[in-house]
Amino acid sequence: MVNALGPVAVIVIAASRLPRDARAPWYLLALGIFANGTAVVPNTIVSQVLKTDTYPTVADAFYLLFYPALLAGIALMIRRWPTRLIRPAILDAATITSGISVLAWVYAIAPAMQDHDYTAFEQLVRLAYPVGDLALIFLALILVRSGDASGSRRARWGITPPWLATGLLCFLGGDLFWLLVGDHTIPDWVTRGIDLFYFAAFVTLGYAVRHAAVTDTRRANALPRPPGIPLMSMLLLALLMAPAVLVMQMSHGAFRHGGAIAIGSTMMSVLVVTRLTILLRFVERQTEQVRELARRDELTGLPNRRAWTDELPRALEQARQSGEPVSVCMVDLDRFKLFNDTRGHQAGDRLLKEAAAAWLSPLRQSDILARYGGEEFIVLLPGTDVAEACAIMERLRTVTPFEQTFSAGVAAWDRAETSEELIARADIALYEAKHTGRDRIVQAPRSMGAEHGSTPADQTASTPSH
Repeated sequence: MVNALGPVAVIVIAASRLPRDARAPWYLLALGIFANGTAVVPNTIVSQVLKTDTYPTVADAFYLLFYPALLAGIALMIRRWPTRLIRPAILDAATITSGISVLAWVYAIAPAMQDHDYTAFEQLVRLAYPVGDLALIFLALILVRSGDASGSRRARWGITPPWLATGLLCFLGGDLFWLLVGDHTIPDWVTRGIDLFYFAAFVTLGYAVRHAAVTDTRRANALPRPPGIPLMSMLLLALLMAPAVLVMQMSHGAFRHGGAIAIGSTMMSVLVVTRLTILLRFVERQTEQVRELARRDELTGLPNRRAWTDELPRALEQARQSGEPVSVCMVDLDRFKLFNDTRGHQAGDRLLKEAAAAWLSPLRQSDILARYGGEEFIVLLPGTDVAEACAIMERLRTVTPFEQTFSAGVAAWDRAETSEELIARADIALYEAKHTGRDRIVQAPRSMGAEHGSTPADQTASTPSH
């Protein structure tokens, strides 16, 4: 009893410092530990004072209260964590627990039910212990699997779930020993040694509250841990539990518990298929995110050169079919190297980000602004001829931050040139803008196709300025 009072006091005092809506789970946990620890008092009275061996006794009610109190407490904790962490953890825990349940049924629960020396009520009490232990296994697996993928292993131990899982496993270690011992008599020193398992469990559960606040904070933005070799090995072992029991029974010339084995196999198969479905969807989302990141510039968030290379041919093909004009504008911030050298690279990065954000505002939803490289950007303007494109560039020039300027080259597609040739003409115009004074917009010269009679496109190069 004394061994339980210390952890209970730690939990109650530490939980009282948590936010009000986060205290109930820990108070339930303290209640379960207190009930289990104080069960020794009625147990001693029954065995030592009353000298009776009746079963069950009041002590069993105290022992068994530990299970629902702990289940309710951890369930309330789990409700506070993101679904993206809990859903796969529940499926993994349910699969592994189902495999263990087959063993528990064949070697513990079914034999207890067939023992006619006990009444129905007494059997119910006896069965409550292994069933409660299965529930603890289920909770421990959820806590282990609901970890965050980010951070080092040491950092992940700085949150509540691993400590709770360790405490549950210590408690299960003690229960497993008593299950194996059964009605056999054991020395007192062995009993005291097993009591250390329960004491370690209570201390670890009490220590877990120390990390409760940081757990809720980290869980808000946590990412689910991808399944690794240990998890896949455990799932495989769980799936093999039922066939292994079947083989063992057949090797002894007896086939029993076929219904339990069939139910366990069915449950595990359904859970594994469900888990694989969720995993495939997760992989698809991750693949899509990676694909999107590969097409985005990390600094500005704009489409990068790869995305632009993919998008421009599609835009030209749409313009070919619709007959509408399309223009491309190359934009380069003036004297960006000098800006970087005098103000620092962080200021240069800020200029790129704020310029990108400022230029997006005047553009239409159909327009595409991309970072082409360094301080160079490129703009796709569907349905826009060269004059309209120059006007749009003028609007962008007025919103450039930090009182900086840019030079731009504008080219309208002549319906014959390739996307590379169109970009090359816009680049030539940009080169001219940079070498004729900067801070200006220059129209690209006509393409070779236009000069030989293709659809008219650009006018002769000009340099509108302030």
